[in-house]
Amino acid sequence: MKIGKLFMLVVMATVFTLAGISSASAVDKTTLRYGIPTKFASLDQYKSTQRITIQIGYLIWDPLVTRDPDSGKISPHLAQSWKNISPTTWEFKLVPGVKFHNGNPLNAECVRFTIEDRILADDQKSPQRGNFKWIKKVEVIDDLTFRIISEKPYPLVLERLNVLFVYDPIETREKGNTWVAEHPMGTGPYKFVKWDRGSQLVMTANPDYWINGVPKIENIVVRILPEMSTRVAELISGGIDIASDFGPDQWDVMEKAKNVIPMDIPILRINFWQFDGSGRAGATPLTDKRVRRAVWHAIDRQAIIDRIMRGFADPLDAPMNPLQFGYDPSVKGYEYNPEKAKTLLKEAGFENGFEMDVWEYMGYQHQANEAAMGYLAKVGIKVNLKDYRGNIGQLIKLRNAGKLTGVGNFTWGSYNIFDADAILPSWFMIKEAKCYNPDPEIDSWLTEARFSVDPQQRKELYSKVQKKIIEEAYWMPFFIVHTIWGRNADLQAVVGRDEVPRFQYAEWK
Repeated sequence: MKIGKLFMLVVMATVFTLAGISSASAVDKTTLRYGIPTKFASLDQYKSTQRITIQIGYLIWDPLVTRDPDSGKISPHLAQSWKNISPTTWEFKLVPGVKFHNGNPLNAECVRFTIEDRILADDQKSPQRGNFKWIKKVEVIDDLTFRIISEKPYPLVLERLNVLFVYDPIETREKGNTWVAEHPMGTGPYKFVKWDRGSQLVMTANPDYWINGVPKIENIVVRILPEMSTRVAELISGGIDIASDFGPDQWDVMEKAKNVIPMDIPILRINFWQFDGSGRAGATPLTDKRVRRAVWHAIDRQAIIDRIMRGFADPLDAPMNPLQFGYDPSVKGYEYNPEKAKTLLKEAGFENGFEMDVWEYMGYQHQANEAAMGYLAKVGIKVNLKDYRGNIGQLIKLRNAGKLTGVGNFTWGSYNIFDADAILPSWFMIKEAKCYNPDPEIDSWLTEARFSVDPQQRKELYSKVQKKIIEEAYWMPFFIVHTIWGRNADLQAVVGRDEVPRFQYAEWK
């Protein structure tokens, strides 16, 4: 009898699974459970550069200004208004009455403390310092008024303040860096509850949130699930309600599940091949631009997008995203033409081909590189793939030390900054550790654009930069990245093209 009952339970579970129906208990609609693939080492916004830490930051803190997920426009948030006092001075007014989760008031001194004492202070060694080093000082005018003063005119002030999370100086000084890294505390829609390292992070709604009507879901549980197959299974079974970072091969699995809706989101991030055009890491045929162009001509990038990425990517010729200010749509790359590739290789003295390294670290995009290797083999270029998936930190160390021979395959999401200054200088200013193609002319144009407040002049300068990068084939832009998410069919949630999940506005049907 017991065996019969057990058999019936197994059969019922199988039927539920095949039908795409969760056999789990009813969804707890007081909670949103978010599955992510990546562990995080710190919850201090200014001790980390991890994307997931920034995403969590938008739930626990408030930025000074915010971005509309659809239009991409910047609008007031903690800073309710601003004006230019001079080309190098911006004055801001804070929303009155805002309090941190511990009850302490948010004021202008908190902003000064965050910028000067947490980000720019030498003793903090913040990896975010480079994003704010344009600031000379912050002046507190009164309790709700402050001024940001820069050394030179700076056109990205509001863009940068969209990722500035304000800290409470009282608790931060009292508790210290270690505490802050493990107990985040801001003014945002959710309050920190607990963090089980390597497992999950728990937050609960801020009942005193200063914006009426949010959040609508009481609790958020962030679950760390490194395996993609585990995230899919948990999503279908009801163990999680929304999850990120799926590959194209998981789309059909989610689409067949009646309780799951897959989400295809084109984002700011781009995928590209960076050639060692200067031979920084050692002698390479890639110092000849004919060889670099030959690599472009040899690879059918559109076919890879269509067949390997299954359309979950967009073609890209310019070395930046079309969403970013300064993008020039007239910039065109090199078409797929293997015969032209062979001709260029012959002209450069490599009629019989050569070997080169390609360094990678990006998950499912590995398949795109494998396909590219197949195309290159047809024109005589043998690729030695340096696979650092799961070991991104080591690859970054090698890259910054100038040891990536041949080609580095990278993605860049610009930390939610919709401007050319957030991508091109990082890779092409000569002083930057990521620069493998030092070009004094490009460096000069980027420096001029960084401190110009004339939008037309900046566009013209960035156009020159993009055209020269492609003319010299310093990069091969591969594609615009799409991120694939899955969510419970009864959950309404917005994820913007800036990769920020706005769970404070999520709600259950």
